[in-house]
Amino acid sequence: MNLFRSEEHVRNWTQYDPESADGTMPLRDYATLFSGRMFRERLAPDYLLRIPELAREWVGILINLGKTGPFWRFGRG
Repeated sequence: MNLFRSEEHVRNWTQYDPESADGTMPLRDYATLFSGRMFRERLAPDYLLRIPELAREWVGILINLGKTGPFWRFGRG
C-alpha cells in the first residue's frame, strides 16, 4: 500500500495504473476495511474454516464503502 497526499499525486506517480483507480480511497476507508474480522481473527484456530463467512463480511464492508468495481473482485487478474 502506498500513501499519497492527494489523488492528484497518485495519478502523477510513475507506476500509476489507471485500471487500479478504484483502489484509491481515503486512509480512514482502508482502516475500516482492514479492521474487519477477516483481518483481526487471522490467528484463530478455526480461521481457515471460517474464511467463507469472513469473506462475506469483508465484501459487505466493501459494498458499504462503495467499492464494487473490478479492482475489488476476487480472482481478478
